[in-house]
Amino acid sequence: MKRVTSLLCGFFLLGLLAGCGGSGSNNSSGNNGGTPNNGPSTLPAGTELLYVGDNVGVIHGFGVDPNSGNLTALPTVAATNIAAAGDIGLAADAGGMVLYATSDGVGGANVLSFIISKSTGTLSPSGSVTLSVPPRKLAAVEQNLYVIPDPSANSAEMFAFSIDPGTAALTQLNPAITLPAPANDLAVAGFGNNVPSWMGLAFEGNSGGEIQGIVRQPNGGATGLQLGSPTSSSGDSPQAIRVTPDGKFVVVVNQGTPSAICTLNCVSVFSLDSGTGALTEVPGSPFASGDGPGAVAIDPSGKFVFVGNTAGNSLSAYTIDTSGNLTPVAGMLAGAASTALAMQPVAQTLGELSAFLGRPEAAARHFATAEQVARRWHSPHWTAGATAARVAVAHHRRSRPD
Repeated sequence: MKRVTSLLCGFFLLGLLAGCGGSGSNNSSGNNGGTPNNGPSTLPAGTELLYVGDNVGVIHGFGVDPNSGNLTALPTVAATNIAAAGDIGLAADAGGMVLYATSDGVGGANVLSFIISKSTGTLSPSGSVTLSVPPRKLAAVEQNLYVIPDPSANSAEMFAFSIDPGTAALTQLNPAITLPAPANDLAVAGFGNNVPSWMGLAFEGNSGGEIQGIVRQPNGGATGLQLGSPTSSSGDSPQAIRVTPDGKFVVVVNQGTPSAICTLNCVSVFSLDSGTGALTEVPGSPFASGDGPGAVAIDPSGKFVFVGNTAGNSLSAYTIDTSGNLTPVAGMLAGAASTALAMQPVAQTLGELSAFLGRPEAAARHFATAEQVARRWHSPHWTAGATAARVAVAHHRRSRPD
């Protein structure tokens, strides 16, 4: 049996559960043999759902109390068979009731969809497709799912799937979209009101980091490369790309060799024209980041940008104003690097997960970081929660027998 060596390959936090659910007897089973245990309990109304993918093809689910941040473990689900098991990527539909996953192995189903129970948060498999290359990053918009291969595949393609609105089953659309180069990440901005959605892919081009725009017509129409793309990412080796919730700005993190534009590590911000898809770098961009920026997240309010610095094991926090300008929030905080980010504070969730997995030393470090983050956010509630968790872990460590 494979040992889980990395929990945070995919990390996805969904919104509140709408109802207070049924009898709690809704069982779900993992695809190709992953079977949760008996009768998950109904979660309280208002519970948030956290899904974490590991590096052996398993999805871990948690109910998150929005007031305390406490986690309730849900049944784990094996996304696929042993041959295709690998790093998990996660995405969800706008309504939050379908979870999409990739597993970066080959030899079995590696692009999958799951229906999320509205009462228990458990996952029921609803569709799967087998790609000949290992997939990794993915994004869902309206009734389509888009997937890019893992960088190790060196495949300059993007795969598109239609989603059955009733069952969430997946149908691959052919041919695959040919890209200028293998992509490291993708992001989607859905504008609604019959305006074409915009997708951006970050990759390393001939002259440095670049962003390729993809235009998707409303209601699942033709998708193709945006005219006038690609655009320079103002740095080398762009690792992650996200769009602000209002669709006005695109944020890219770069890591690579120093250049005249960007000294090793930086964050670039572009304004996004919803009509043309054109990107215009905002004044002051690129902005300095920590060592080895590898992930970016934007909080739901659109006021904060968080960058996970994988080489420096730190989290850079910024405010983003109405002009797209980034201002650092009291420097960087250690101990919160990962390959994907979500909001809570992040370190609080990492501490909860470490404690759940029986790693008290790591939990203590994360709770201490969460305490610092909460103070800098001027959030007494999260500060108190992080302090209490840190003290509880410290007490547990002292009381353990030698």
